[in-house]
Amino acid sequence: MTEQFLIDQMVLHVGLYKKYQYNENAMGFYQNLEDLRKLKGFDTQDEAMDYAIEKLEGAKAA
Repeated sequence: MTEQFLIDQMVLHVGLYKKYQYNENAMGFYQNLEDLRKLKGFDTQDEAMDYAIEKLEGAKAA
């Protein structure tokens, strides 16, 4: 899986969780966050989250 795929999946899970509040969506979000952390070699999920936010802000600005 690529980093962009994982970030897109995280966004999807957040949107679905906000709409339906199913725990499966929260779990999916954190699983994708953990996969992104491993893929990029970050020490914590906080670092992975910061990275995902930076990528999303960069895409939004473009």
